[in-house]
Amino acid sequence: MKAKMIRHPDARFGEEALYYFRRTYTLCDPKGGSVKILADARYKLWVNGQFVSCGPCKGSRHMRYYDEVDLTPYLVKGENTFFVTLLNLHGLEYMDVGDINLNAVIRSGEGFLAIAGTVLDGEETVVIRTDKEWQTAEETHVSFTTQFYVGMNEHVTPGFGVDLVWKNAAPSPMVPRIEGDDVPYGGVFATYAEARPIPMMTYIPREFGIRDGYLDAGELMTGYIRLRAKGKGKITLTYGECFVKDGIKGDRTDTTGTLMGHDDTFVIDGALDFESFWFRTFRFVGVATEGEVEIEEISYVETGYPLVADGTYDFGCERDNALWEISLRTLRRCMQETYVDCPYYEQLQYCMDTYSQTLFTYMVSADTRLARRALNDFAMTWRPGYLTECRAPSCLRQYIPGFSLFFIFMVNMYEARTEDTEYIRPLMPVVDGILTYFESQLNEAGLVKAGNMWDFVDWAEDWRKHEGSPINRVGEGITVYTMMYVHALRCAARLQRLVGRGAVAEEYLVRGEAVLESLRKNAYDGEKRLWADSERKEQFSQHAQIWATLTGLAEGEEAKDLLRRSLDLSAQCGYAYAYLWFRALEKADCYELSEEMYSRLYGLLDSHCSTIPETPYSHTRSECHAWGAVALYEFTTMTLGVKLRDDSPRVLKIAPTPRGTSHASGRVYTKWGAVDVAWRAEEGVFHLTLTTPPTVAAEITVPSGFGAYKILLNGKEVPPYAVK
Repeated sequence: MKAKMIRHPDARFGEEALYYFRRTYTLCDPKGGSVKILADARYKLWVNGQFVSCGPCKGSRHMRYYDEVDLTPYLVKGENTFFVTLLNLHGLEYMDVGDINLNAVIRSGEGFLAIAGTVLDGEETVVIRTDKEWQTAEETHVSFTTQFYVGMNEHVTPGFGVDLVWKNAAPSPMVPRIEGDDVPYGGVFATYAEARPIPMMTYIPREFGIRDGYLDAGELMTGYIRLRAKGKGKITLTYGECFVKDGIKGDRTDTTGTLMGHDDTFVIDGALDFESFWFRTFRFVGVATEGEVEIEEISYVETGYPLVADGTYDFGCERDNALWEISLRTLRRCMQETYVDCPYYEQLQYCMDTYSQTLFTYMVSADTRLARRALNDFAMTWRPGYLTECRAPSCLRQYIPGFSLFFIFMVNMYEARTEDTEYIRPLMPVVDGILTYFESQLNEAGLVKAGNMWDFVDWAEDWRKHEGSPINRVGEGITVYTMMYVHALRCAARLQRLVGRGAVAEEYLVRGEAVLESLRKNAYDGEKRLWADSERKEQFSQHAQIWATLTGLAEGEEAKDLLRRSLDLSAQCGYAYAYLWFRALEKADCYELSEEMYSRLYGLLDSHCSTIPETPYSHTRSECHAWGAVALYEFTTMTLGVKLRDDSPRVLKIAPTPRGTSHASGRVYTKWGAVDVAWRAEEGVFHLTLTTPPTVAAEITVPSGFGAYKILLNGKEVPPYAVK
């Protein structure tokens, strides 16, 4: 990257501050051009007053990314002004739990900017490059706060954007390097960067509605706040997901409750034109004023990953269509530059959450780029003899052992979705390392033991006192983790065979059988006919019964009985485990038991939720957690009935499950392409119309209870002998 790193001449290392950079280029006949941008920590670029890009794409402690943007739409004849706002954040050595602005943004604390590119001006090539000719100013009228991982809030004082002292930029001691550049002596520094692996985020101007004096986005939203005001006084904006009464979340739109949220403040003496540097998450915004201030405009710019979900869906009833809508919205809001657990609070990519989010993405879109970068993010946190970190990228390391098993599930799922064996090949040492760690953590009973980390499983109400873990005794076995370990061994065995390591695959399966035997001996209570949460057999959860079914410890009628009786256990699944609960029900052929979980999800519609909350409980914290967007999978694979045949290549299994509705239609994405399904039940006849990729076969199963059927596959009627 042939550019000089620049910074403000008075920049203070490791201190949070906002800087402006500008330079004007005169062009006679601009025909187009592009630039590459690398910055620490974050930037926004405008050209001739038009927004161009925001970034750079969040990197990790091991890899940074640069952005490349097309300037063509923004260039004009005459003067062209480039304007950059740059946010510097304190360096990693200043990190402290609970006091971190933008924990997911990796930074050095140097506050540097580098831009390099060219513009074709007539027949001449004009070089656009940061150097000492650029001017820079520090914005001294803004400060930043965070409240236990809640993104970032901004506090403005008089003079913002006006009271500026411009100086020539100074060179930064950092040296920009991007992939393809020489790396002398193999030294890779904090500025070494690769091309951005995902598209730019959306940037769409939006207007608020009004509800009982509050600004109302109409749904939970992620966006940059814009405020124009004048006068003298103070404005406070409070961003909230919903209203709460006495600490209880009921009707999320009941404005007689309290708007829970965090604030931006603006002290004004004159005029203010403001756009937040970091996105806010909100459904409602409270506005309070003091003194003589006049608000001329409050709007926002929607941002998020540009997910293309181009299917049209109708699941036969208003209730299911509404649940699909809020589920898809939840997924969208949890897709930013990485997947995030929730857009309001941590804004961090956690592996268990990401496992579900990638799966749901696969069902509604052909785009696997964000899933692919998630695998990279987690894989780069692994170190030999240990685990992957449970969240990435993150300035602070954190470990939840079970989340490393979800990483293995995610690798397996990615390969099943893409058949990209070569991509997963270099991930296999990470997979093997995780499994080796778990093998070392088996206790005398042969179960994975609780350690000194956070052994999170789910936010079951019974486990709140243990922060989501069924066990709190170090050394005691965790049945759920042990069963997950067996499942991970099987997933890894499948992957090892694909990369030509059959002997390693056999080793994994032998290890898995030995662990299953330990579970049979030490975790099953024959009197209660339930799988216990540990070898003490004092606690029993729905989660253990789920994994007993998924691992084959319980099969057939025994599995059905186990899952039925699990509904009476006090430790029940939250939304985090909804997908696994449904898979256990499907495997045991008792999917009718899914209605209990569906009733919880339908209850969200009655509470006017616009997204799926973190947990089913009235005290749930986050209003937007995409691990609960399970309808995106259930309605595509069960209601529409599109599945893959694991035991047969290039065969789709089409088996719709009506669930009491008379029709359904929609698009389902598979590794071979999109499948369009439309079915209806009419006077005892089942009508099914399918459009599938031409290179795959379809195995069609008609739901029971129909005396006749008519099936069209790619425009041709399917003969009776081809249908089950």
